[in-house]
Amino acid sequence: GDIPADSAQTPFKKGRWLSGLNGSFTSSTLNIRSSDELFSTNAYGLEIFTGIFIKDRWFAGFNVLASSSSGSGLIDRESESLLIGPSISHYFLKESYGSLYVSVLPGYIRVREEGSVGSGEEVFNQSAEGPGFATRFRLGYSYVISNRIVLDVGVGTNLAWVDLNYRSDFENVEQKESIFSNATFFSFGFNVLLDEFFF
Repeated sequence: GDIPADSAQTPFKKGRWLSGLNGSFTSSTLNIRSSDELFSTNAYGLEIFTGIFIKDRWFAGFNVLASSSSGSGLIDRESESLLIGPSISHYFLKESYGSLYVSVLPGYIRVREEGSVGSGEEVFNQSAEGPGFATRFRLGYSYVISNRIVLDVGVGTNLAWVDLNYRSDFENVEQKESIFSNATFFSFGFNVLLDEFFF
């Protein structure tokens, strides 16, 4: 049969594999309840993924995303999270040099956090840990070099619903809390297109 024109053009062909490594950076500022003090957080993430084009310009993958953040202000805290799940992406353009794309990644997230609250002599340590559900949406552009190497930049938002178990020195009690978080991120990546899987 004849090859459709768009299939001949796009590097994102059905049956090809895409594997890669992405880094991300998130910055957010919170104003905590009645306090006038601002609380700023910077987070860095590293994502590895692999998957296959199930149709031309439609990609299904499996992603593992680890991120670490530190915050300063009223509360000093260090936090780590791990997000694991499937992803689906659609590439809009049929050009050989690359395409704008949109992707969604729903998955299981686990968060661990340690922090200290207080000033002067009175400093209390608290920690939190728990599982949850997260969904990440990303809009990006993939630039393809010689049909194989893919440079990727994107922006997106991460939504997470997490059930945390808090432990604190101050009250010496454990409490459960459900939290919702929403963060915007910038990502950049280096990926490889393959005709066969060799990972």
